[in-house]
Amino acid sequence: MAGAGRSGFMIKAFAMRLMHIGFEVHVVGETTTPNLTADDLFIIASGSGTTGSLVSMAQKAKKIGASLALLTIDRNSPIGNVADILLSIAAPSPKVQRDTGFTSIQPMGSLFEQSLLLVFDAIILMLMESQNKTSDVMFTRHANLE
Repeated sequence: MAGAGRSGFMIKAFAMRLMHIGFEVHVVGETTTPNLTADDLFIIASGSGTTGSLVSMAQKAKKIGASLALLTIDRNSPIGNVADILLSIAAPSPKVQRDTGFTSIQPMGSLFEQSLLLVFDAIILMLMESQNKTSDVMFTRHANLE
């Protein structure tokens, strides 16, 4: 999984919940992240879909043969053009020239980042149901050294 800036924080929150469910999940840049393989799903969150480091990662993931999922504002971005799975979030951002039909008083890409968290939590709820996991079961995988 990967994201830059505040989108990266949302990816890390999603990764944590996936781990709580019991999935093996890693975030690019962490020292314990293993190599990507053709059997993996690589998930990127990028409002613009043009962040240089994420574009490079997406291209490399495709060369490796991994499946690529993107959550973005701009479907027609460099990452969007190579993604196997694409979820478009209609949130205004100064980085993306797209008419979403509304504006936000929030600064920069805040609405996209907040929307990411809500989408990720909705996915977690669906996975909890399909995997037959409860919050109590998930809590057994919660960090216990803090």
